[in-house]
Amino acid sequence: MNRALFSDLALYRRLIVLQMRAQLQYRANLLIDIATYLAVTGLEFVALLILFGSFPRLGDWTVGQVALLYGVSSFGFGLAEMIGAGIDGFNQTILRGEFDRLLVRPVGAFIQVVGSDFRLRRLGRITQGIAAIAVSLHLLPGIHWTIAQVLVLSAGIASTAAIFLSVLLLGATICFWTVETTELTNILTYGGCYMLSYPLSIYGRPLQRFFLFVVPLAFGGYAPVCYVLGRPLALGLPGQIALAAPAVAALFALVSAAFWRLGVRHYQSTGS
Repeated sequence: MNRALFSDLALYRRLIVLQMRAQLQYRANLLIDIATYLAVTGLEFVALLILFGSFPRLGDWTVGQVALLYGVSSFGFGLAEMIGAGIDGFNQTILRGEFDRLLVRPVGAFIQVVGSDFRLRRLGRITQGIAAIAVSLHLLPGIHWTIAQVLVLSAGIASTAAIFLSVLLLGATICFWTVETTELTNILTYGGCYMLSYPLSIYGRPLQRFFLFVVPLAFGGYAPVCYVLGRPLALGLPGQIALAAPAVAALFALVSAAFWRLGVRHYQSTGS
C-alpha cells in the first residue's frame, strides 16, 4: 500500500514538473498571464475596499477583519485552482473519450487526471490573496500573534484549498453521468469563494449551515479567522472548532474520493 502511494506521488511530481517546465518555456507569456490574472482578481479586492469607503463596518466586522477573511479564502482557492486544473477540466476528458485510455494504463486514473494540468497562471490569485492578508495586517495592528494563531490560520488556508479541491472532484465525478457540470461546480467554487470572502454571519441560517455542515468551506477560512480575531462564530459554535478545520477538510476529501471511486466503477466506455 505504502509502496503504491509513494509510486503515485513520485509520478505526480514528475507530471507537475513537466507541466511547469513546459509553461516556463514561454516566460514572458507566463508573466503576462499571471499579471493579468492578478489584475482581474485584484479588482474584487479593490471593490471590497471601495465598499468600506462608504460603510465603515459590515455588521460588526471592520475592513481589516474582512480583508483578512478575503485573503485567506482567495489564497486557498488560488492553490486549489492551480493544483486542481486537471480535475476542473475533466469534462473535456470524458467528452473526447480520453478517460478510456487512462484506465488501461498501469497507473491510477486519479493521479493521471490531477497531474494532467497545473496552471502557474493561478499564481495571480495566490499573490492577490497574500496581498490582501498583508493589507489586513496593516489595518489590524492590534493583533498579538501567537504560534497557535499562526498555525490555525495556516491550517485554514490549507484546509480551504483541500475543500475546494474536493468540490472540484465531486463535480468531475458527476461527469460520469452528465458532462454538463461546469456551472454547478462554479457555483460552489467561484461562488463559494466570493461568498466566504465576507463574514458568514451576514447570511441567513440555512446558508450558514450549508457552508458549515454540507460543503464545509467556512471551516477553512471563516472559522480560523474568527479564532485569530477572537470573534464568536455563527450559530453559537465554540471558537475552538477552528482547530478541527484539517480534520473536517480530510473527512470531506474522503467523501469526495469515495464518490470518485463509485463513479469510476460505474463508468461505461464511450466506445471511441
